[in-house]
Amino acid sequence: MADVKSVHTHLQHYERHLARLEELRELLQEQLTAALSRPRPSGATADARTSEIETALDRMDRGIYGTCRGCGTFIAYEQLLRMPYRSICDRCALQRGHQHD
Repeated sequence: MADVKSVHTHLQHYERHLARLEELRELLQEQLTAALSRPRPSGATADARTSEIETALDRMDRGIYGTCRGCGTFIAYEQLLRMPYRSICDRCALQRGHQHD
C-alpha cells in the first residue's frame, strides 16, 4: 500500500506544479499584452521587457522555464511570481551584481 500512497503523493505534487505553471503562463501573457499595448515611437521594435517575456514563454514551451541559466537549479516559485520572466535565481543575480535578471 505504501507504493500507491507514494504514487498518489507524486501525482498531487505534479498537479500542483502544473497549476503553478499555468498561473505563471497567464501572468506572462498579461504582462506581454500590457507591454505590447504601450505606445512606441514609429518604427521602434519591441522593448527589452517584451523580449524577456517572449523568451520566458518560449522557455516554458520548451520545458526549461523556471530553471536558472546561471546554476541550473530551479528558481523558487515565489521568485517567479515576483518576476515571471526572470531567467536566473536570486543567488546568481546577487553574484552577478544584479538585483534580478
